[in-house]
Amino acid sequence: MDDISDDAASTRIVGAVSNVWGIGQYLKNADINDSGQFKKLNRIAEIVGSLDRDGCRIFEGALNAESVNSLDDVIAIGERLDQYLLLSEVSTDRELGVYLVETGLMPFDENVQPYLDYSRIGIEYYANHGGAYATGGYVLRRDSAEQALQDIVDARQDRQTLGGMEMG
Repeated sequence: MDDISDDAASTRIVGAVSNVWGIGQYLKNADINDSGQFKKLNRIAEIVGSLDRDGCRIFEGALNAESVNSLDDVIAIGERLDQYLLLSEVSTDRELGVYLVETGLMPFDENVQPYLDYSRIGIEYYANHGGAYATGGYVLRRDSAEQALQDIVDARQDRQTLGGMEMG
């Protein structure tokens, strides 16, 4: 690889293939000859290697939702993924609005629901709570979500886990 670059003193990452979509942009230009950066890259690889599909989706969304300026930031986010929620059914503002209304988090009488601007509801929620849309859904920090939303997501995850155990 050093032969390709004009700077033969260092080898840098120019891209990455990972189960965490888009993580390469945060690893770019890391100098693998620097032992400190190399250790951090290995730690990131350990974190990614331990994740299931939803964990990878949460990591992607969390990276996009937070300010990432270094490998240390990537590691810090990866080590606290339990502080994030994934709404796997939600990938647009409109879908977020529909989700909020259908789960009762934003209650409206059924007779007015056909006239609601679901995109606007989603945009407003997103503006107030942050997060990021990722390939696997909408990811936001638990501390910015209402308790009711956390309870709904946790209950769905529990049902999925129990369903998987019953089938297995």
